[in-house]
Amino acid sequence: MNIPKFRSIYLNNKTANNLGAEAFEELFLLVISGESRPPDSFINLELTEDGSIQQLNKKYLGRDEVTDVLSFTADIPGVNLIGDIIIDTKVADRQKEDRSLKEEVQILFLHGLLHCLGYDHLAASDKKIMNAKEKKYFKLLIRE
Repeated sequence: MNIPKFRSIYLNNKTANNLGAEAFEELFLLVISGESRPPDSFINLELTEDGSIQQLNKKYLGRDEVTDVLSFTADIPGVNLIGDIIIDTKVADRQKEDRSLKEEVQILFLHGLLHCLGYDHLAASDKKIMNAKEKKYFKLLIRE
């Protein structure tokens, strides 16, 4: 009998790139474990490149501008859905510097995931904590 593995990332890739959920799975599991979240936690991830992120940014955050990543925390009693993350891969490609597109999108995914877990970077003290977590988890991913 072949029992399917629990899926922790539900990916909707609306882009021409070939990034699959496996590009984010290990990072997601590192963070979930490190943040003491239930092992059956999951997240919705959408990759887009059509500018729709600007519409979402305006509708939900009141900012009529393109951005690289948006995240929305879920709060559904009895369901371990952490939230939704939307990443614009065209923006990611423009800002990636010397990183690959995959690495840049993984960094944005991590950033959005930490937001969904309650971290922020508005206050200087919060920014310091969030930046430290981003560095910690990305270093762990690279080592493995």
